[in-house]
Amino acid sequence: MKILEKVRCYSFWFLDFLKGGKIKGHFTDIKYILENFDTYESIKRRNDYLENILNHAVNTVPFYSKTKGFNSITDFPIVNKLILREQFDNFLSKKHKHKKSFEVSTSGSTGTPFLVRQDIIKKQRNRADTIYFSRKAGYNIGHKLFYMRAWGNLIKKKKIICFLQNVKTVSVNDLNNEKLPQLIKAFSRGNATKAFLGYSSSFDQICKYLEATNSPPLKANISSMIANAEPLGENTKNAVKKYFGHDILSRYSNMENGILSQQIKNEGSNYHINWASYYIEILDIEKDIPVNYGTLGRVVVTDLFNYNMPLIRYDTGDLAVMDINKKYFNGAPSFSKVEGRRMDAIYNTKGQIVTTVVYELEYFPEFNQSQLIQEDEKKYCVKINIDEQFKREEKMIDILEQYLGEDAEIRIEYVDEIPQLSSGKRKLTLNKFKI
Repeated sequence: MKILEKVRCYSFWFLDFLKGGKIKGHFTDIKYILENFDTYESIKRRNDYLENILNHAVNTVPFYSKTKGFNSITDFPIVNKLILREQFDNFLSKKHKHKKSFEVSTSGSTGTPFLVRQDIIKKQRNRADTIYFSRKAGYNIGHKLFYMRAWGNLIKKKKIICFLQNVKTVSVNDLNNEKLPQLIKAFSRGNATKAFLGYSSSFDQICKYLEATNSPPLKANISSMIANAEPLGENTKNAVKKYFGHDILSRYSNMENGILSQQIKNEGSNYHINWASYYIEILDIEKDIPVNYGTLGRVVVTDLFNYNMPLIRYDTGDLAVMDINKKYFNGAPSFSKVEGRRMDAIYNTKGQIVTTVVYELEYFPEFNQSQLIQEDEKKYCVKINIDEQFKREEKMIDILEQYLGEDAEIRIEYVDEIPQLSSGKRKLTLNKFKI
């Protein structure tokens, strides 16, 4: 580590020590649980955390009072954003009513933004989760972090905080031909150890610019690259490897909970689930019953550490496949696929979800942006932002029909821009049929 990097790292842990070593304690606990998953002590800790939050919920949270006398977590109802918004006060713990809390607001990408309140222990746990999973990707406190996302006023970091944490905030709105040259120079400037965290689409935009300008691979001392918030396609992974000389990993997280899972450096393509801080179920897409390993289903999360506003069996609205790869993660169940929002899923003409079809559009590098929309049972639209005439329409339609069905009706719409959501993301898919 460089001298300034060491100073920042040691300063962080020294300040935590002065405050009682809370984050260090959580970090040690997370590391033990995840790296000793099948031991008696790890199992006991996870079970104790689950039992404690469930008992706390039924005894102090009005919404869960009717679940007193439960036998297992399956006795608790499934909740979602809509229920939480409509009954917000009923989800707040009476025991924590006058204790300090922190409000976390989701971006509203799904059309249902809402607030979640977290207590100080939850905030400390989230910080420790971030440190642990970032380390597993190669990042350490003190490294220069380029953080690319939509920076609204509520989450914008103060300049002094950015300096102390060595973070360079990059707005996704600045990833244009005017500002990208300056940003790319910053990537290579100096000998500091650099890390990157941001939307998958941000990395895609940067690589497309480098490709369009015939840029050589960047020379930068990179320790970590993590993509989050959006699906990461194979073409983007390959482009990042080409221009940055580093493998990029995917992280699955949300604002209301925290880091739910992440790919780990040198440990395959599956996502290591954060069993230390969450109890996660995969339920059937239509029914509230568990699915078998290897089957696509809804991600339902129980947060083990938010005692201010317990989220028990919270349907995130996302889809994933859980599996066990005994070679990695000490035999813990992991995600083999994380597919994003259920409401954005595309169905073929037989009514089956097709999760990989959108990635086929990545094989047309001439696109600046693209979006696949399902308009009806068998009607689809591909929106394309392109600088020149698209000469492979027939080829693209043939490829899509292999996934959607030979009887799919596919039309192409040329647009100047595919607008960003309020979160700064762009949807790769949109389903107007199954809403």
